[in-house]
Amino acid sequence: MECCKKKRVKKVAKRKIEKVIHLDPDALRYLRFKIGGKYTAERHLFLKKDPSKEASLIVSNIPAFVGEEVILAIINQFAPFEVEESFVQRSNAADSSLSQGQLTMSITYEKPEAVIQVLALCQDVGPFTVTDFLEEPEFPSVLKDSTSLYKKLFPSEEQIQEMADTYVERYDVVQAEARKEAKRKYSEPDEEGWITVTKVKKAAKSVKLNKEDVPLIGGLNGKKKKVDLAYYTFQIKKNRQESKTSFSLLAYFVNNFVSEAQELLKKFEEDRKRIAQLKQARNFKPM
Repeated sequence: MECCKKKRVKKVAKRKIEKVIHLDPDALRYLRFKIGGKYTAERHLFLKKDPSKEASLIVSNIPAFVGEEVILAIINQFAPFEVEESFVQRSNAADSSLSQGQLTMSITYEKPEAVIQVLALCQDVGPFTVTDFLEEPEFPSVLKDSTSLYKKLFPSEEQIQEMADTYVERYDVVQAEARKEAKRKYSEPDEEGWITVTKVKKAAKSVKLNKEDVPLIGGLNGKKKKVDLAYYTFQIKKNRQESKTSFSLLAYFVNNFVSEAQELLKKFEEDRKRIAQLKQARNFKPM
């Protein structure tokens, strides 16, 4: 995780502060700090004794980009005690990511008196500057976030080409494995000792033709040209008469069909009227 990566912390001279006071161990204390550079606003870290451990200190409201090492270096400026263990507990980010939001960390000292000393001195020192403890500070900004999001949504031409090459290589590997598996399946016997044999389609035989054998118009697959076989006048007249006769026969059959349909429709209407009259003439006699 980005927040858990070790940052390059500068060595800053420690401030000798000795103050012993009696305070409520359950009280919430604060420690002032600034980011530095153009970020001059004063911020606060909140410190509290861990009720579950006697020698543990809870520090909250830590910006995720500051890091654990910087907080330890700041506290070490006014309370130089030996730290036994330190780790980030949680984040208030929506996705609980330790690289975003405000962090809460736990610091365990070797001696319980160190917790009381840190809580007693934290509000009388500072504000500390974060940039004083980092050699190469990197702070988040809207421009960086927008640029990284744009690069994720719209990859460059080199990235697209790399993704395409990777996909093609993976596809070739899958196809080669499939061919090997098919070859093994059809060449090696199965558990019962049988070999699967498939029918192989024979290729069509090629036909060689001379120039004289190829038709001059249309080629081999060309449509046949329609040729009118009536070369004489009497043949043309005869064909016209036959076409007229066929047309007249067709008209005759159509007229007969129409007349029969009209008669059936007329008969249907008469039957419907007769049924209606019978219904009206019928008397209802319940008794």
